[in-house]
Amino acid sequence: MAEGDSILRIARRLNEHLAGGNVSVRTPGPRRPSGLPPAELDGHLLERAESRGKHLLIHFDGGLALHSHLGMRGSWHVYADGERWRRPARQAWIALAGEGCEAVNFGGSTMRIAREAQLLRDPRLARLGPDILAQDFDAASAIRRMRGTDQRISLGDALLGQRLVAGIGNIFRSEGCFEAGIDPNRPLESLGDEQLAAVLSATRELMIDAVETGHQPQRVYRRAGAPCARCGAKILSRALGDTARITYWCPRCQPG
Repeated sequence: MAEGDSILRIARRLNEHLAGGNVSVRTPGPRRPSGLPPAELDGHLLERAESRGKHLLIHFDGGLALHSHLGMRGSWHVYADGERWRRPARQAWIALAGEGCEAVNFGGSTMRIAREAQLLRDPRLARLGPDILAQDFDAASAIRRMRGTDQRISLGDALLGQRLVAGIGNIFRSEGCFEAGIDPNRPLESLGDEQLAAVLSATRELMIDAVETGHQPQRVYRRAGAPCARCGAKILSRALGDTARITYWCPRCQPG
């Protein structure tokens, strides 16, 4: 699943290539966005794109917006005019063409066209916790949300809970906990606020680096059974929480 760093990179690319210009809209594949028809956006000025956790919001003049969530396998590509698409057109959900380039979405779990007022009332967006990559990210606010939930849940589960803190996915919950030296299996009740702050800070720094470089760390993620690069201990893994997403950690560097 695309994490917050990927969504922010997409938003930046859309702002670089399409913001400030009018776009034409088409739907090459069989899927259609929900909400308003795509023709409502055609010819409108694309004002800006923003990431909000794992959600991508593209704002147009006239009070219109496109809301995208990539789910497990969705993606956005930006192509120069005439450049061959890397995926078949039948897989494309929507394409936004501006001067000299076209942004194409392939798949995802959400694609809808709505009025800005509708987005303000959207419970999925309203319930999001502080965005880990927001310029004004407030770790204290995220920690308060964590303390307001069941303290028996694991740190790893809490980091994936988008209502507690938005934008962190499976890669960065593992890598952030490793960087902070804290076992993701520990329940929240066993951790002090300063430890939660350390994990959030480490995760944010890793994600900001991934935004700038395009490279996500892989020191523990998907390295179960391999030696830890720091201490040589065998990397462990297990499924956590109701979603049974696999998390990874070093038992020596991250003692329980």
